[in-house]
Amino acid sequence: MVDYAALFSRNLPRAVSSPPGSDAQTRYIFSVTNAVPEVIDSDEYLTAIRAGLESGGPNSLAAYPPTGGHVGLREFVAQRLASNRGFNASPDDVVITDGAGGAINILLDSFINPGDPVLVEEFTYMGSLRMMLERGAEPVHVACDEDGMLPDALEEAINTLETAGRRPKFVWLIPVYQNPLGFSSSMQRRRALLEVAQSHGIPILENESYADFQIDGDPLPTAFSGLSDQGDVFYVSSFTKLLGCGLRVGFGVLPPGVREALPQVNAQNLPRRGVSHLATMMVYEYMREHEAEHIENVRNALLVRRDAMLSALEENFPSFCEWTTPRGGMLVFVRLPEGADTWATLAKATERDVKYNPGGVFRADRDRNNYLRLTYSHNSPEEIREGIARLAELFREEGYFEG
Repeated sequence: MVDYAALFSRNLPRAVSSPPGSDAQTRYIFSVTNAVPEVIDSDEYLTAIRAGLESGGPNSLAAYPPTGGHVGLREFVAQRLASNRGFNASPDDVVITDGAGGAINILLDSFINPGDPVLVEEFTYMGSLRMMLERGAEPVHVACDEDGMLPDALEEAINTLETAGRRPKFVWLIPVYQNPLGFSSSMQRRRALLEVAQSHGIPILENESYADFQIDGDPLPTAFSGLSDQGDVFYVSSFTKLLGCGLRVGFGVLPPGVREALPQVNAQNLPRRGVSHLATMMVYEYMREHEAEHIENVRNALLVRRDAMLSALEENFPSFCEWTTPRGGMLVFVRLPEGADTWATLAKATERDVKYNPGGVFRADRDRNNYLRLTYSHNSPEEIREGIARLAELFREEGYFEG
């Protein structure tokens, strides 16, 4: 027998702990921000694929795609950012990737060494956090309020690291419908955070993967990328949640200075990162024809799902529990009483066909497990009500609802 354990590369990602039950398959999926199933129009997707193939001819699939990705889609992304997010980007600086995670992988591979500090929000998206931990980075959580990361707390965290002779690589932000905290940072807060980061010469990474998912409330403020003219903001977003997680099409926007400082991450010289050119052709053709209609259909579907989840929480959870009221995005963040352990309870929940995310998966130290994240994009409103009732029954049995 071959001893494969002795042959594994020393460069394998580092192990990151996950709660028991996290791989279980369940009916009530409150753990993943899937695309909304019923807004996916198979006939229109096939029409878009056909249009892409006819436009490019046989060479569109016979040849390798441009290393920066589909040219038309990069131009489309640049136009959308100018119209919707308030900043101008050259299509040459746009990189089409396999979801937002593909863009994040490029940045982490290019900039992160083991032990590098990265400043992140008090709770931050578990996918990006896992990528950091797998590379041996040190995420440093910074306190937040309902408007986002606190500028004074950010300043204190930077000063503490710099006093110890350590320099953070990024201020890592999800400023729109933050995952999992749900806030969208105001213009005033964005300017204050940008000022702190710039005073220390630390670049910002902003992940706006949920910017297309406004349900109600005020219009979103300009992106960080539109507030700085110093080339110190990396922008990441995705079509994945909007059009279908199976498509895995996202993008990043590289600051101009990156191309000169590190030519191998130039959009024109990137190694090919596995994004399907057929998928990018489909996304380009479909969005050109159906962008506004599709986004409105998603908004309407998320509206009824969000309201169903908020109503179900109100009916089934006691008043001393707290949860967010999202104005966009796909999730609700819930606080249970101190002493509740959603990490330990997850496996029991999956036995009842319900899955959620414990608060600890959004923390480098895996603590704060009296919190949990509930997503509402996948299940129908009726299923949401059924699943939340089941979850409340379990939490009641575990003693989490004892005031």
